[in-house]
Amino acid sequence: MATNKNMLRRGYIIIKRIIRDDYPSKAILLQHLDNHDIAIDSRTFDRDINSIRYNLDVNIEYDRSKNGYYIQRLNNDDFDKLLFFIGLAENADIILSSMRDKQELMKFLSLSPTTSFKGVENIAGLLQAIRNTLIIRFRHLNHSTQKQTEYTVEPYLLKEFEGRWYLFAFVKEKNSFRTFGLDRLEELTITDEKFQRTAELAATADRFNDVYGLVYMPEQQNPPVEMVKFQCNTDFMIGHFSSLPLHHSQEIDGNTVTLQVIINPELENKLLSYGEHIKVLSPNYLRNRIKERLTETIKQYDC
Repeated sequence: MATNKNMLRRGYIIIKRIIRDDYPSKAILLQHLDNHDIAIDSRTFDRDINSIRYNLDVNIEYDRSKNGYYIQRLNNDDFDKLLFFIGLAENADIILSSMRDKQELMKFLSLSPTTSFKGVENIAGLLQAIRNTLIIRFRHLNHSTQKQTEYTVEPYLLKEFEGRWYLFAFVKEKNSFRTFGLDRLEELTITDEKFQRTAELAATADRFNDVYGLVYMPEQQNPPVEMVKFQCNTDFMIGHFSSLPLHHSQEIDGNTVTLQVIINPELENKLLSYGEHIKVLSPNYLRNRIKERLTETIKQYDC
């Protein structure tokens, strides 16, 4: 197990160095590893490169004319996800190795009161259950009623939103999908019983790619993907959205930001949170709803 963790960490460091796109040589990469207190020989390095190619499915190539390595990024979205998960594992390993200095470490860590890491330890198991179409069972706490309910579900998707993780799963007894916060799952069991992932249900899960946040219910009878445009009133906001896109469909043209999304309450609330810094341009019904809510907000301060 320790060998696998060390290989994973070396792989992450190697990939992060190569994606600078300056074609680092083997000597440069070995020195880069050494700078991270990792000393390996040339043969181990070659094995690591092959492991990255075949186990992580990262297309590392060698350019003889430039005497260095580069990565063919055929799917940037998948590549970014891979880096994210490798980084989680690598950083978790660093934190766990430092737990003997826990009190000292906590002095330098500031977290939001709403931050919760509960349930993230189940991500790896849930991903395998989704990949292998295995039915899972758990108890789930409802925040509103404070009641726990036992579920047997067919898992389809994991989604991260604002630092928390959620499971999107099909509940056969209810003939519908439900979203479950990982921080509210208890007694999770991954069974050996397989389910049939249908194209129709998989397409429903895929529609989560078209929303900002978590509110997308199939009962909405196939809500359309719409073009949302809003204008930024300061250069600062353009910089903000450039570095922190609201959605993977985001495009910026001058001071106008465009999204291709299913419009939901979470997106509406997010746009409202920017206040006077943005102006929604379209669609008209969303623009009018934002205007109405801002008007009602102003009335709260007139008395």
